[in-house]
Amino acid sequence: MKYLIILLVFCFSFSCFSQGQVEANDIAHQNWSNSLKIKDSLVVELLKINSTDTTYISTFNTSEKLWESFVEGQFRLKFPEYESWETRKEIYGSQFDMLYYQFMKFYCDLRIATLYDLIEE
Repeated sequence: MKYLIILLVFCFSFSCFSQGQVEANDIAHQNWSNSLKIKDSLVVELLKINSTDTTYISTFNTSEKLWESFVEGQFRLKFPEYESWETRKEIYGSQFDMLYYQFMKFYCDLRIATLYDLIEE
């Protein structure tokens, strides 16, 4: 019985495959892209709803710029040694792309939540 269980586990392990770093990077990028599409559609919707209110549009555009500055600052805190996209793997390794996309998705989702609050008002 013991040998049968070991044989089954051994055979099962060959039928499984692990996820590579490239796949993890691609999945993280796809998740971020999906969040970005939602955020962009909410921005368009908010601007469309308030198209006659120039003060709102101006303030909203300023808010978007400030949000981008905030995210950039947070990125610098999380990855202080980041210099450029070309040298990213020398400093942070092959998982940097995945970490970057997960970071961007997190802040994109936060922005989506704030935009939903604006739509509900």
